[in-house]
Amino acid sequence: MTLNTATEQLICLLSQHPVDWSPPRFRRTQHTATRLAQWRIWYEQDHPSLQTIADQERTSFATVRLVLLKNGIRLRPAGSYPGRQGEGGLRQRPQW
Repeated sequence: MTLNTATEQLICLLSQHPVDWSPPRFRRTQHTATRLAQWRIWYEQDHPSLQTIADQERTSFATVRLVLLKNGIRLRPAGSYPGRQGEGGLRQRPQW
C-alpha cells in the first residue's frame, strides 16, 4: 500500500491506533496538565527524584518524565543532586 498524501497517512495511522478519548483517560490527561506547575516547583526547588514525584502523585515515572521534558525542563542525570530529599520530602499535595 502506497500513501501519497499526509491525509491518507493520517487516516491509516488513526485506523490502526485510535486515540482513546474515553472519560477516565481524558481526565488523567487534564490532571497531568494541571499538575505540571507543581511538579516543576518540586523538581527545581526541592530536588526530588522523578520517581518520588510519581509516587507522590500516584502516576508513572514515565508520565512525570515526559511532561517535564515536553515543557522544556532540563532533567538532571539520575543521582546527580547531592543532599536530595528522600521520600516524604515534598511539600504537601493539596487535597482536591
